[in-house]
This record gives sequence, structure tokens and C-alpha cells, in this order.
Amino acid sequence: MFDLDNLHKNELILDVASGVSSFCAEASAKGYNVTASDRIYTSSPLEIEQKCRQDLDEVIKQLPGIVDLFVWNFFKDIRALKAQREKAYKLFIEDFENNGTKRYMPVEYPSSDFIDNRFTVSLVSHFLFLYENYINYDLHKKIILELLRITSKEIRIFPIVNLKGKKSSLVDTLMHDMDFERFQISVKKVDYEFMKNGNEMMAITH
Repeated sequence: MFDLDNLHKNELILDVASGVSSFCAEASAKGYNVTASDRIYTSSPLEIEQKCRQDLDEVIKQLPGIVDLFVWNFFKDIRALKAQREKAYKLFIEDFENNGTKRYMPVEYPSSDFIDNRFTVSLVSHFLFLYENYINYDLHKKIILELLRITSKEIRIFPIVNLKGKKSSLVDTLMHDMDFERFQISVKKVDYEFMKNGNEMMAITH
């Protein structure tokens, strides 16, 4: 979803609002330098694991009614999706227990304690644009400006659709915002699509 083939292992990568994703664990195991950031990291591994189990059960219950909103290529069916999500959060829990203070930073966006240009690349997955009905444009802007402060090269945001699978109205608003005119903003198709029409990534570069 982030077209990471061109990322080098010397990049300092920030996973933004990363939650219980296994990306930090898996990428770190491959030799990448990744820091995950989310407000949930103030909780204990046990508390997070209990919440993971409950949240996944709730999502799986809802899926049969909205199955047509998704493309079932990457995941064969709901059972395969559940198995992959279980595997992912268990990988996360194990890594969080072993490397919690080293790789996982509690952050309540839009503010952070990271120094300027702390990272070279920041990745934002299923957070901005997707929840446009819950996160207004002002908050989107504050979060992205904060990420630009702490990121020296590029921010990548995926997907750019809302929960209905339609391009977020905030994409064009951001691209025409004068406060971002000094940055290069582009939209690129990627080789991943689970939500219908959710196969594009926004890149914001210095």
C-alpha cells in the first residue's frame, strides 16, 4: 500500500497512528529502522491484547453486511482476513512486549515530542482521509504539518478514500491549501486494494 520497494534500510521510518499493526515488528526484523507511534501505547500488552480480540470480533461480525465494499483478491474471504489480522496483532503484541520502549512511542496527534526532522519518511495508514466524518480538515492539517516538521523527506498517506470507498473531499482541499504550496503533493496508484477504489496513495515531499 505504500510502494516501499524504493525505501533503503538507512531511512528512519515513522509509522503514524500505527495501533496494533505488525508493520514495525516485521520491518524491524528485516533490518529497517522503524518507530511506531500511537496513543494506545500507554496501555499494557495485556490490555491491548484484550482490546484487539474484542475489536476484531466486532469487525468480523459487521463484515457480512458490507462485503460488497471490498475487493477479495488479497484476502480470499472473511475467514482468511480474520486469520491474517489475528496473526498481525499477535506479532505486534510479542514485539511490543520485547521492544516497547525502544520502538513504540505513545503519541497523541496532532502534537508530538519528536525533534525537527527526526525521521526521513512517515507512513500514515488508514487514519487520515478515511475518517473524514470524524476528523475534520483543521485536524488533518495540524497533523500533516506536525508530520512535515518531524519528517525530512516524505509523508505517504494511504488510502485517500473515505469509509464509503469514495475519494475524500479533503484531498482536494489539502492540495489547494496555500499553506502546503511549498511542498510537492502527488497521488499515485499502488498494487494493493482491499476497500474498493482504495488503491491510491498520497505523497507529500519537501
